[in-house]
Amino acid sequence: MKVTLLGHATVLVETGPMRILMDPVLRDPFESGMVVSCPKRAFDLDRLGSIDVVVVSHRHPDHFDLPSLDLLSRDCQVVCANDPLLVYALRALGFEHVTPMDPQSAMPSPQAELFPTRSENASVRECGMVICDGSAVFWNQVDTELAPDTIAEVRRRYGRVDLLFAMYASQNFDFFDSLESEFPHETHRRNLDTALSIGPRLLVPAAAGFCFAGDHAWLNPFLFPVSRERFAEDLRGLDSGISVALLDPGDQVVLSGGDPRVARAASPIATTLDARTSAIRFDPTAMIPPLRDPNPGGVRLSEMRETITSFVEKELHPHCLETLGQPGSLAARYRREGVVYGIEVIFPDDEEAPAESREGWTFDFVAQPLRLSPGLDPRANVVHRIAASALTGWIQRRLGWFSVRAYSRRYSTLCCVSRHGSSVRVESIFPPDLLMQFTIYEAADSEDAAKRRIDHEISQLRETGS
Repeated sequence: MKVTLLGHATVLVETGPMRILMDPVLRDPFESGMVVSCPKRAFDLDRLGSIDVVVVSHRHPDHFDLPSLDLLSRDCQVVCANDPLLVYALRALGFEHVTPMDPQSAMPSPQAELFPTRSENASVRECGMVICDGSAVFWNQVDTELAPDTIAEVRRRYGRVDLLFAMYASQNFDFFDSLESEFPHETHRRNLDTALSIGPRLLVPAAAGFCFAGDHAWLNPFLFPVSRERFAEDLRGLDSGISVALLDPGDQVVLSGGDPRVARAASPIATTLDARTSAIRFDPTAMIPPLRDPNPGGVRLSEMRETITSFVEKELHPHCLETLGQPGSLAARYRREGVVYGIEVIFPDDEEAPAESREGWTFDFVAQPLRLSPGLDPRANVVHRIAASALTGWIQRRLGWFSVRAYSRRYSTLCCVSRHGSSVRVESIFPPDLLMQFTIYEAADSEDAAKRRIDHEISQLRETGS
């Protein structure tokens, strides 16, 4: 068996004549142009060759890239997490053989057995993958959180794992919510514990080879608190006998006779152009720039204003009024907790809209009845500030939250002040965000929003012929 890292989470597994491509991201930049491979790579698609099986572990856009999938032959077998959106998108692209994976259920073939492994992360349907060809065992954990019984089941079925691509990154995406950046001690502990529990012959810190680029590059010092070097160092400190290798795009691991061997720069498909990863060095003291709207899609200002105004005043406001009497609703919680909620929209620099032009609304849940007023009330204690073009694309279901979140800032000054004997207690409150809750879960079109984004992206692929 030969395992090749092609960049980030994209892995090619070759066992006999069978070629398996996992989470194909075959271009830079990706994720709507926001991120690039890190280490920096060059990719030669002409050298990829035929693929027998494509594995899509989950729907996150750094693993599920429609333009990359569109480059592949439609007659290959595709296995994916049991996620209706993935199945719909793959079939809409024209793949003829799409099979949802059932975690912990083997998928045998003449050359190798594929064994999808369960993730304990309930927020997304995802699978890791064990591949066993009788001579070697490779486990790609991807982004899955593993339970002890999952590890025990893999050991029972296959014995010792020869090669583990281990989850390590602990990416601090909570930063998008609070702009706070702390070292993820508990997540780092869990990842180390998982790696040691599996105890492979060779471990590779994997599935985290990207960084933000362009207007989003300022995010890098905050989002990647655990480097692959730090993870390897901490592992060796816990077990001096563990074997760890850091792979760059184009590096291979050859598995033969229980002795994993690393072959550097052995693949003609992907080439490392710059192995440095200093772009993602963790530095929570780095500067945070003001929120601006570069309007990458060139949306007209009139369209932004009309779309956003109609959404806030004719959809979001009536929804709050309608649900205010429902005790379990977010609107009712906002009233109970005394929320004055502000939406502040940043429009692009333009002769029609001066730099830092802001427009907004305030929902006063304290008022009887609920009051919506233009502008940002100074009393607002929960605020969502967002770029106009991003919010427009989100409302129109051309963009998902993964694309929008870098153009969004939120904060809460809400707190509960109480007295206990002679002491005063102040507890911060950070309730769910109204704009996010409504747009993602409660808007009339929220149920098919992801499908509409898929349709839009596929339509764009067809128009450009890419």
